[in-house]
Amino acid sequence: MRLFLLIIFIYPFFLFSQQAGEFKFDVTEQCLTDTERQFIFKEIEENIQLLKIDLKSDHRKKSLAFEWPLQKDTSLAFNNYFGISNYVDQDTAINSILDYNCLSRSYDGHKGTDIFTWPFPWYMYNNGYVNVIASEDGIIINKHDGYDDDHCANTMGGTWNAVYVQHYDGSIAWYGHLEKNTLTSKQIGQSVVKGEYLGKVASSGYSTGPHLHFEIYDSMWNLIDPFQGTCNILNQNSWWLNQRAYRVPMLNALLTHSAKPVHGCPGINEEPNISSNFNIGDTIFLAAYFSDRQSGDSAVYRVFDANNNLWQTWNQVTSTTFNASWYYWKRLLPQNGPFGYWRFEIEFQNQMFSHEFLYTNPLFIEDKQNSRRDLLLITDILGRKSPIVRNKLLFYIYNDGSVEKRLIYK
Repeated sequence: MRLFLLIIFIYPFFLFSQQAGEFKFDVTEQCLTDTERQFIFKEIEENIQLLKIDLKSDHRKKSLAFEWPLQKDTSLAFNNYFGISNYVDQDTAINSILDYNCLSRSYDGHKGTDIFTWPFPWYMYNNGYVNVIASEDGIIINKHDGYDDDHCANTMGGTWNAVYVQHYDGSIAWYGHLEKNTLTSKQIGQSVVKGEYLGKVASSGYSTGPHLHFEIYDSMWNLIDPFQGTCNILNQNSWWLNQRAYRVPMLNALLTHSAKPVHGCPGINEEPNISSNFNIGDTIFLAAYFSDRQSGDSAVYRVFDANNNLWQTWNQVTSTTFNASWYYWKRLLPQNGPFGYWRFEIEFQNQMFSHEFLYTNPLFIEDKQNSRRDLLLITDILGRKSPIVRNKLLFYIYNDGSVEKRLIYK
C-alpha cells in the first residue's frame, strides 16, 4: 500500500499580521477575608503553643535576607516564567492604593506580593513547571492542603492551599494559592532551609489564576512589605538578599506556534499550540512574551533560514507599559525552503535570544520495499531531543527531510 501526501499552497511568502495584547492578572478583591486571616493567626498561635517553640533559645541566625520564593523546573525552556501584578497596598484608606514605590501597582487592602506565572500559566500549572521555595530558613508553623486549585475567578473562593514558615527572628512568611497534594511532606514543627521546596504554584482559594501570594509579618505580627522604597511606611529596610527593581523588562519566552496561541482558563480555551516542527503549507506564528515591558522599549526581530541567511527582520517599539504582554506575527514559510533548522531571534534590552524550529519538505510515505529512510532524531513539540515516550506527541525526523507525528498510547 502506498500513501502519498503532498501539500501545496500558493500564497505570498508571508502574511503581515501582527497581533498584540496585554495579559491581565485581574485581582480586585482580597485573597483572604479578614475572618479567614484571623482564623489563620489563631491556628498559628495554637501551633506555637503546642510545639513549645522557643526561638529565643535557638542559636541559629536571626538576620534575614530573602531569596526569590519561586523557582522554575529545569525542564521548562522559557527564559523567564513570572511577572508581578500586585505589591502590598501601603494606604489603609478605603479606595486608595499606594505601593512601596509611590505608585498604584496593587489593589485596595492587598497585604502581600502577587507573583503570577507567564506565559501560559495553566500550561505551566498542568506540567508542574514552577516550584514555590522557602525564602529563608525556618520552621513550618502551619499548612493547608487538599483544596481545589484551578480557580479562574475570585468568586470561586474557598480555602487556599498554603505553607506558613516562621523564621528564627520570629517573623512569618505565608505562601498561598498552592497546588493541592504538592506541598512538602514535612510536617508542622519541622524545619526548612532557604531554597527548599514547599509546593507548586496554582490557583486555590480566592484567585483568578496561578500565582503565589507572598505575605510577611514580623515577630510582633505587624505586616511587612519586603520591598524597600520611599512610600513603604511599614518597615525601613528591604528584606531581600538582592531586591529586584520595581520593573525589570524581560523576555519571558520566544516561541513558535502551529496555530494562534490562545490565552484563557481551564476548559475555556487556553491553547498554547506550541510547536517547533513545520512543513510546506504550514502557517507559522512567531511569538514573543514579555514581563514588565515599558513604554518606549524597542525590540528587533530576525528570522534566519536553514542556510543561516536572513529571511525577514522587523522592529517594534511599545507605546504602553505592561506587567505582562504578548505579540505574534503570522507568516507562511517559502515553498522552496531551504529545509532544516531555522532560527527566530530577538534583540531586546541589549541581549540576544533565539528559538530554533525545524522546517521540512512535504511528507512522502512510500512502501517500505521501494523507499528507505533513516531515523535521525526524535523531538518533542518544543524541538528538544526526546526518547520514545508513551502518551506524548513526538516528532520523528528522517534523513530525507520528512517528519512523522506520533502519539503512542499505552
